[in-house]
Amino acid sequence: MSATRMVAATATDLACRAVGRRAVIHAARYVLYRARLDYPNDPAVNGEPALQRWALQLSPRGEPAHVADVGANVGSWSSSMLVAATAAGRTGDLRLHAFEPDSHAFSQLERALASFPASLNSVALSDQQGTSAFHVVAPAAGSNSLHAAPGAPLTQEIIRTDTLDSYARQRGVGRFALVKIDTEGHDLTVLRGARALLAAHCIDVVQFEYNHRWVFARSFLRDAFEYLAGLGYQTGKLTTRGVEFYPGWDADLETFVEGNYVSCPPAVAECLPTVPWWKTVTAE
Repeated sequence: MSATRMVAATATDLACRAVGRRAVIHAARYVLYRARLDYPNDPAVNGEPALQRWALQLSPRGEPAHVADVGANVGSWSSSMLVAATAAGRTGDLRLHAFEPDSHAFSQLERALASFPASLNSVALSDQQGTSAFHVVAPAAGSNSLHAAPGAPLTQEIIRTDTLDSYARQRGVGRFALVKIDTEGHDLTVLRGARALLAAHCIDVVQFEYNHRWVFARSFLRDAFEYLAGLGYQTGKLTTRGVEFYPGWDADLETFVEGNYVSCPPAVAECLPTVPWWKTVTAE
């Protein structure tokens, strides 16, 4: 063991005896998350509003900018997208498509976007058309999902499912400037239902949420990396300072810590603000 590791080990043991292992673990976890830029998944600090602005800047002014909010819940992300479009003078260009299967959340979504001509869809996006059981923790809860959390008190709704590929064909949408996916563990399946759009690079930027609920779906971040890389997309983590792009999947990324990932063709990635990955730099 190196001298540095010996000092760190001794300091850790002393701290555990002084304040308890729980306190030390909480403090160490905070430092680790902060250093990895795993900030709380709150729009005030997670970079989502910045990505909305960046996506609009990449879309030609005066042309329709189609944006999909998949897992819209009560409309907070969609409302933020509208704010970004208004600030950029692009309200007339924005074509917002929101998808939310939870009946209670959909009612609130309708009210939130009542004054804007958005396309609201009471359907869950997936990898096939049909129906599925939707597991409800509470009405309009953000943790409601197509994948049941073990031990959680649940009720079920039977909901319709569709794919983004099918929806785009039916609506005549040739390109999406931004697709945001927040479906509580179902995100990879939604991506698989957009294969044709992704393969043709007809989605400029896709954002998906990764968290411990991927365990309930038996999915890994590695699966998303490999799937998207096979379609010519580069993937990184969204932060307040830019996107931390990676050369590929790495075991250190498979943490199930909640965060948002961004994937786009390399030409688009070059236009986004970025931050270096900690494994590729010695200091910042």
